[in-house]
Amino acid sequence: MKRLQAYQFLMEPNGEQQRAMRRIAGSCGYVWNKALALQIENHKAGEKFIHHFAMCKWLPVWKKEPDTWWLKDTPSQLFQGVL
Repeated sequence: MKRLQAYQFLMEPNGEQQRAMRRIAGSCGYVWNKALALQIENHKAGEKFIHHFAMCKWLPVWKKEPDTWWLKDTPSQLFQGVL
């Protein structure tokens, strides 16, 4: 008879780690909303769906904008997952 076993862990981040997680979550939410706005605008114009690789090309552009300098603090792999 096989016995299945699982482990449960509790994360207890300190204050600095909590701020970093909130900052990353906020950045990912911002990228999601920005990409969604592009898709909606593209759809209203009668264009086709923007694919993942084409959307990923926008990430460096968004990171270079002066209003969104804080996107550079988050790893781009997370943004690629969001897109």
